[in-house]
Amino acid sequence: MKYIITESQYDHLFTDKNYRLVASMWDNGMDTSDIAEFTGLRESSIIYLLREKQIDINCSFADTLLQTLFITSLIDKNFHGENETLRLAWAFGGMISFDYEDPNYVLRGVSTPYWNGECITPVDSYYFEDKKTGEYEDENDKLEMSTDYTPSSYNSIQEFIDFLNNEYPKELVRTIRKIIKKRSFN
Repeated sequence: MKYIITESQYDHLFTDKNYRLVASMWDNGMDTSDIAEFTGLRESSIIYLLREKQIDINCSFADTLLQTLFITSLIDKNFHGENETLRLAWAFGGMISFDYEDPNYVLRGVSTPYWNGECITPVDSYYFEDKKTGEYEDENDKLEMSTDYTPSSYNSIQEFIDFLNNEYPKELVRTIRKIIKKRSFN
């Protein structure tokens, strides 16, 4: 007897089979790099397969997952408000850099959630420009600011992804606005 299946049915079988294998390996105490080594799958594929699985993620584990997640297409890196733009990028040294621009100001810096495994998101700027006056500062601020909200735990990788795509950019923009007020030349 032969069965004919569609491409999407085949893809579902492949994904389901891999999910069961990866979930089983995870449940047996293997981390994503070990699973990648044994299965030949990329770590980003493993993260994708495990994203809905019930996994307790604390701040230290979030710090570990951040780089793998951030280099995937699961994380949005460009945000546009009414009159502002925020671009995020994974930077050398394991940090997230940002470029913020609105009609009056440009601010560049770094802001990495769960820096050093702590439940905090520090925000440091290294370039500030007032577009109206043309004045700029090209030096690190000494403001020692952080976002107001960084969750201490998640129940799944998908919850963490949702935070990075929704809450983190909003919190970062709020903090950027505070930095702009403190750094403005007025």
